[in-house]
Amino acid sequence: MREDIIANENALARRAKIKTPAKKGIPVIDAKNCKGCGLCIQRCPSGVLLFSSAPSNRWGVDVTCDSPEHCTGCRLCEMYCPDFAIFAYSIDELEKGEAV
Repeated sequence: MREDIIANENALARRAKIKTPAKKGIPVIDAKNCKGCGLCIQRCPSGVLLFSSAPSNRWGVDVTCDSPEHCTGCRLCEMYCPDFAIFAYSIDELEKGEAV
């Protein structure tokens, strides 16, 4: 459990170093497929992803997006998730209805 706390602290430290960007994206997490490996948290340059304090899946570990306004839409979380449990949509995709 200590690793979760350290990962969250690192994500918050990354977020503190950047200015709030113009919102470009939003990550959507499929909790039932998230095993809580933390790769998305480690890769997120803006620190918007954290381990959840109230996990809702069968593994007892969950990731949440606690600050979507800081999402840059880079999609690194989506690229590194081995379980296809997170998808990042750009604001343009959402506005055009292209997000599934």
